[in-house]
Amino acid sequence: MKYLLSLLLLVSLNSISNRSVAQEPRNILSHFTRPQLEAALIPADQWHPFPLDAAGWKRILPDSVQQSILRQAETYLKIPFVAIPASMMMEYQKNGDRSRYEEMSFRKRDQLFTMTVAEAIEQKGRFLTAIVNGIWSICEESYWGAPGHLYLQKAGIDLVDVEDPSVDLFVSETATVLALTDYLLGAQLDTYSKLLRKRIYYEVNRRMLTPLEKDSDRYYYLKKGTKEYPVNNWNPWVISNWMTSLLLLEKSNERRVSELEHALHLLDHYINFMGEDGAVDEGPVYWSGAAGRVFDALTVLESATGGKIKVYDAPIIRNMASYIYKMHIAGNYYINVADASPVIPTDGLLLYRMGSLMGDPVMRDFGAWAFHRYPIRTPISGDFAKPRMLFNMQAWMDCSRSEGKEPVITDVWLESIQLMAASAGNGLLVASHGGHNGESHNHNDVGDFIVYAAGQPVIIDAGLGTYTAKTFSKERYQLWYNSSAYHNLPTINNIQQKEGRKFGARDVQYHQDQQSAVLQMDIAGAYPPEAGVVRWERAVRMDKQQGQVTVTDEFTLTGSSTSLTQTLMTVCPVDVSQRGIILFKVQGAAPVQLTYDPQLWEVKTELLPCKAPDEKRLTDNWSRKPLTRILLMYKEGSSSGRYTFVIKN
Repeated sequence: MKYLLSLLLLVSLNSISNRSVAQEPRNILSHFTRPQLEAALIPADQWHPFPLDAAGWKRILPDSVQQSILRQAETYLKIPFVAIPASMMMEYQKNGDRSRYEEMSFRKRDQLFTMTVAEAIEQKGRFLTAIVNGIWSICEESYWGAPGHLYLQKAGIDLVDVEDPSVDLFVSETATVLALTDYLLGAQLDTYSKLLRKRIYYEVNRRMLTPLEKDSDRYYYLKKGTKEYPVNNWNPWVISNWMTSLLLLEKSNERRVSELEHALHLLDHYINFMGEDGAVDEGPVYWSGAAGRVFDALTVLESATGGKIKVYDAPIIRNMASYIYKMHIAGNYYINVADASPVIPTDGLLLYRMGSLMGDPVMRDFGAWAFHRYPIRTPISGDFAKPRMLFNMQAWMDCSRSEGKEPVITDVWLESIQLMAASAGNGLLVASHGGHNGESHNHNDVGDFIVYAAGQPVIIDAGLGTYTAKTFSKERYQLWYNSSAYHNLPTINNIQQKEGRKFGARDVQYHQDQQSAVLQMDIAGAYPPEAGVVRWERAVRMDKQQGQVTVTDEFTLTGSSTSLTQTLMTVCPVDVSQRGIILFKVQGAAPVQLTYDPQLWEVKTELLPCKAPDEKRLTDNWSRKPLTRILLMYKEGSSSGRYTFVIKN
């Protein structure tokens, strides 16, 4: 059965983004009063979100899964917890490399968490000494976050100022790992030393609870979003961890209630800022850390109030969740925009839980399908969101019994980010978007489009590179994969698109019916004045009857062009030997051809070696397939023109 996500409408958007900060605030969480929270919140010593004995774990996890967790922990048992030297923190300041520091830091948290869960399951004490060493080692660290985030401290990027604790993503992650360790193994830790849990509370309170309680206005990511300073995924990421650590560790019920109210009020800033369609402008790779983190917070809220407070049925929450399957292409491929990988490990257990709680059968079935298609031996991965892993474990049995089915998307229109997708019965899919070049994790890519055939990439967005200091600096758009010249866009008079919110699409229109789906826009506004573009109207159309994609550009320049080049990016082997045709050889499917007017264009190709350190992730994105850039060069200078590319299989 196909799930038809069709919108029969004609929309005209004359502004560059419909992510509305002027809309009426939803306030779906902050409308809960403090007395309501106080009445609903379970006391700390009575809240038991996860099993506390071996029998409890046996009820929710098959023996084979328990044994996999124990084997993971046994591997970690052989690795000592080591201190992270100051010189490694300073590598970021010296050469922009944050990878070695993060690799060591993240591994220590994974190591502690995995052994903690293993000990909770087994209850034999054989991991306890290593766990104690892990707690102590992490508590002794001067900083729990990433070196690249030290701009949050008053001293700026340097060594950490321990007198000025600041809260980033990974401070919140570390606090939660320690809070879960305290919860799962509290009694065992007390038998070792009564001072261990006291130290955990002291460090979490000093580094996260108190800074967020006393000075949340300090953090840009917790403020109300504006067009100039939008809210991003840091908000729900930090808040979900804050709520978990607070409710697990804090013994004062008065503080638990007041700070829960505080956290929910700030989480509403993010939810209020989202467009009605729930789209994530950072791309689907950030969905897990954005909408997924909102769900993590709502899960904790429901659990800690015994189900008395839950908002899963709110339309905005359901739309935020459904974004992920609306962006799904096939298998592990997703429509990737901005800093998004085309391949995302699909967390079937998370999707299954979300679909079940929200009453969304498409999401629920997608989760079960992904769970079986990409089987995992253990719910503990080397990822963040540790509470999510524990909640996922509780869905393992139910999910494993459900066969599920893959969602099939025919038409999608996400107005708030001006993104469309459409597919035909022959397996051809196209996606395109307007928007602006000031979006979170932006690439200069207004008007870009991608094409897939039979679930395989044909014309692609190359995606993101490995993060370095340059990635989030003024040199960001010197990285080729962030620039319009390496997206499926024109370079006009040797000028690329420009970064910034004011550089965006104009007069965006979307129309969809049974015969076709088309996105039309003027992308001239994405280019700076020196490009000399008066208008550049691009129409990306899926003809469902013919099973083909057409891309039509009509342009007017201030004078005769000196150079016009259209880029196409691909990971397919290409054949350009026949004039007027570019042939894409698609793995496991029929070839796809793009036809062009050979009277207008000359064609050449170039292979991108992708051997620089910041390009490693690009090759990983595409399973180490070589990236090819196809350049169509307009033969004659012209002040106006119109051309069409036809793509079919």
